[in-house]
Amino acid sequence: MILETKTRLRDLARRMGLIPSLHRVRRLWRGDGYESRFASVMLETLRPSDCVWDVGANVGFYTAQFAARCRHVVAFEPVSENFRKISARENVTLFPVALGDQTGKIQMFARGAFSSLVEGASEATVPVTVDVIRGDEVQAPKPSIVKVDVEGYELEVLRGMSKLLKEARAVFVEVHFSILNQRGLREAPTEVVAALKAAGLTRITWPDASHVAAFRTL
Repeated sequence: MILETKTRLRDLARRMGLIPSLHRVRRLWRGDGYESRFASVMLETLRPSDCVWDVGANVGFYTAQFAARCRHVVAFEPVSENFRKISARENVTLFPVALGDQTGKIQMFARGAFSSLVEGASEATVPVTVDVIRGDEVQAPKPSIVKVDVEGYELEVLRGMSKLLKEARAVFVEVHFSILNQRGLREAPTEVVAALKAAGLTRITWPDASHVAAFRTL
């Protein structure tokens, strides 16, 4: 319950407009930028033997870093403009699809490197229809590490790969509070935490105000 309460407080802070100020204070205190703490925690967790699923790979920023450190990377990016920019590597398998809790097609909104399910979110304005598949149905090496950055669709992603999550060693999720609120899913952040717990990832932390890191206690 403590973790769920902290998650709700983060959502409240966002709705009150306090997060930008908290980020500025944190940068003055720590001297780092947005997502740097999250990236450090995630990359330090990797092992050479890992298979990483990069869900919401975008243009492949993290895909390349994972590939340089791990045995294999499976990257998912449904927006064709972004997908074409991911560098091809021998140890990277690319899927031009979105992950979700259903298999079929779904409408997204895109603009350049930005994409989201919500029109106008993250500057995404142009509607595009993309393929979506449940993670548990994907024919690919199973992940030991999962990174999810899907602009407000994170809960559906986790629900669609519930079986795979039970075998993962760690899962890293960017929680888009504002987009989830736009979708009318104010409880989704706490449901994300609950889904991670249900998968047996019992050591859960927030490296920063927008990212949750969940680890399996071995």
